Amino acid sequence: MRQVKPLGLFGKMARQSRFSEDAEAIKALSGHIAAHERARIAQYLRAAPVIIALTGYTEDVIGGKFSVTGGSAIHSDGTYYWRRDTAEYVETYGTQLPPEFMEHGTKKGWRTPSLTSEEIMEIDDFFMDLRRRQGSADGCRPGTT
Repeated sequence: MRQVKPLGLFGKMARQSRFSEDAEAIKALSGHIAAHERARIAQYLRAAPVIIALTGYTEDVIGGKFSVTGGSAIHSDGTYYWRRDTAEYVETYGTQLPPEFMEHGTKKGWRTPSLTSEEIMEIDDFFMDLRRRQGSADGCRPGTT
């Protein structure tokens, strides 16, 4: 089973109402990525394979500047995972991402790695195991409380 790391606040598997509880923390991260770097980082985030497809509709929790169909879907580059709408926060607000992720992306030239079907299934297995472990610990699925 391939384990992946959450991308800071954007690694939460949560409904929009739960995610919006972090609005102030996300706002505090705004303005940390230079304008000329935002598009390529956002493209990296968007180009990574979807591991968990969710059809929910998300809205910008900071300033209402965007909305994203499937915004809570989970993408992964094989090392990290994040919500689909992370790209919009980076592009719109220059939202800071964890330094280790920024180093990781820079080393890759912000070219999203290709994942095989087997690798994607291994990551999916990781999430299934995570869901089982969290569900047995608190009696619910991740992001539903």
